[in-house]
Amino acid sequence: MVTQPRFGVGAIGSSLARIELSQNFYSHAVFALKLAASTLAGAMLTLAVMNNFDRGQATFPSYRSDTSYYSRHGSRMNVSEDLADQQSRGVPLNFPRTVKTLRFVDTGAERGTRSTALIRPAMPLPIKPDSPSFEDMQRSDGSLKLRIPLKGSLQNPAWSPDGTAIAFTRFRNGYNKGPADVYVFNIATNKLQEIAADGSDNVSQPGSTFSRTGRIVFSSDRGGHDEIWIAHGDGSRPQKLTSRPSHTAYEPAFAPDGQAVVFESHSVGGGRKGRVTLFDIARNQYTDLTAADDDCRQPNWSPRGDYILYQKHTGGRWDIWLYDVKTKRHWSATAAIAGDKTDATFSPDGRYILYSGEVPGRGGESLLALPVEGGRPVPITQAAGYHGAPSWSPDGGYVAMEASTHAPDGTAGTHLIITPVQKTLARLASDSR
Repeated sequence: MVTQPRFGVGAIGSSLARIELSQNFYSHAVFALKLAASTLAGAMLTLAVMNNFDRGQATFPSYRSDTSYYSRHGSRMNVSEDLADQQSRGVPLNFPRTVKTLRFVDTGAERGTRSTALIRPAMPLPIKPDSPSFEDMQRSDGSLKLRIPLKGSLQNPAWSPDGTAIAFTRFRNGYNKGPADVYVFNIATNKLQEIAADGSDNVSQPGSTFSRTGRIVFSSDRGGHDEIWIAHGDGSRPQKLTSRPSHTAYEPAFAPDGQAVVFESHSVGGGRKGRVTLFDIARNQYTDLTAADDDCRQPNWSPRGDYILYQKHTGGRWDIWLYDVKTKRHWSATAAIAGDKTDATFSPDGRYILYSGEVPGRGGESLLALPVEGGRPVPITQAAGYHGAPSWSPDGGYVAMEASTHAPDGTAGTHLIITPVQKTLARLASDSR
């Protein structure tokens, strides 16, 4: 049986009270919604004004020194402050924005998707044959030689984030024969900037040599044995990052957000085998990523922060291996490819590995691009001879490298060239489907 409600005077009064309470609650809720909408609109307006203000700023120089990079309490780098203020401190507007690595933030990037960065047209760079910065090599692949007025072996080119300059190492006495110096060559102004040239072995690497704010990482033995150093893009404020009396440090590469470096480590006084080590700058913390019994070298960080690649000697040859920053898994990316594979770096979108290796039927060493997710390697260079230490330009249109007509070991050295890769990009995009 269903009991029917009874309507007395008390019940009516109670109902009216509930109605009044509901109306008051409704009024307060409406007011709260209006307040929230007003706050949101104000925030959007402020952001729009700030965005327009940023766009209207004058053009900044490619590199700018500033003191906020250093902690007020000492010489160690205050990375969090630097990242938070990088735009307000004069970072060029055409610099890529800071990309956090997966160690700090999961980018959520979907893997296995088709690359868009490699199939869109390349943005124009100030590159012209027979210009003050370039010499036409008259090669069928359109390669150009950099007109750098330095004697010695020029090696390890690395593009700046805005694509207007290339950092490199000059070995004074021949291929890999020090002393060695680090320079930056501006291809737009033809200006050569000294970064480290004190008579020590100062060596930079291809790949992620520049931070997003234009600083340069390199190794130097100026303190007795090799450690990792950084300097501003004009060579000022050199600072030693690593300091371990029992281990040397070579082949450094910045993380995308600049808060860490990864490098090749060896034991002092022995230890021919290399070990990949990560150094957290803000925490002053070292983490070995590979085993001491393995021989792993030349690590490089992907632009998306999801992978670290390195070369590993196993089974009598060098192969390119990948380390997944999120899952901490290691695997060989080139196990099914014959021959040695060395000097690996990433494409600007992080979806391709660029390395130096053999092409069947062609002499010397060529540069090849291999999809990170697996596939067939595609040759980037077409001429015979040696091509190594590659670095892909930020716009995806060119690859810089060290090159010579013959194997460089024991010779006076290599020169630096760039090769356009627009036609190759279409093949890469097609092969990655």
